[in-house]
Amino acid sequence: MDFILLLIPLLFSLQHVLVRVGSERSETLNGIYASLLVSTLMFSPSLLIPTLDSDFLLYMSVAGILQFFFARICLYYSISRIGANLASPLSSTRIFFASLMALLVGELLNLWIVINSILIFSGIFLLSKPAKGKERDLIGVSLALLTGFFACLSSYFIKFGNSIEYNPFFATFLGFALSTALLTPFMVGKSLRGTKPFVAGGIFGGVAHAIRYISLKDTPVTVVEPVTSSHPFFTLLITAAFLRKRETFSKRSIIGTILITTGIYLLLFLK
Repeated sequence: MDFILLLIPLLFSLQHVLVRVGSERSETLNGIYASLLVSTLMFSPSLLIPTLDSDFLLYMSVAGILQFFFARICLYYSISRIGANLASPLSSTRIFFASLMALLVGELLNLWIVINSILIFSGIFLLSKPAKGKERDLIGVSLALLTGFFACLSSYFIKFGNSIEYNPFFATFLGFALSTALLTPFMVGKSLRGTKPFVAGGIFGGVAHAIRYISLKDTPVTVVEPVTSSHPFFTLLITAAFLRKRETFSKRSIIGTILITTGIYLLLFLK
């Protein structure tokens, strides 16, 4: 399962890059809605095997709204303002929120998790510094940080829901469906034209979240979150290949990705 976890950051990176492309073709809110719609449809077959336990529904509903409504809105708007290469690493601060919250739910933090978290954060710090001559967008930065907070909090509610019954696909559907319903009133009179990149991103993100829900059954949040937080490395590679003219690259970016990657692989092999 540890190696399957690496699909999560890769898929999230593809989603972030597609959001970057989509934000130049349509309004971000329209793109968010399009991505939620396609993700909801993807997991709608899970209605054939629902879980109707009230506690399960509560935990997974909260988890889904935190991740798919609040975190997604924050992330997509952050990417549209400051770009994927900056928003992606800043949203990876979820690992530090995870480390703090672990103490509240009884998970143990060993030395390797602490050391590897420091490596990851050091890489995030280097990746997050703006290029010379550019001003930091405080709103974009704040939205990316809020993404990390909401995403991390969501993971704990997923853990609570999984402890009641293990039904990851229905749980994922529940989160997407509720988030889509919450956003629907704001979409009156709006068009979904030009949102194809967001739709594709929604598919990649939906698969990534399904793997995340499955992984959180037996894998601690303090392991899942660091692995998920490696997505800046993949984002940097993809944007370097396809969006070089739209994103900023520097030596700090290269060093930062090396630190993050080192932290992730040490966590996988030495946890």
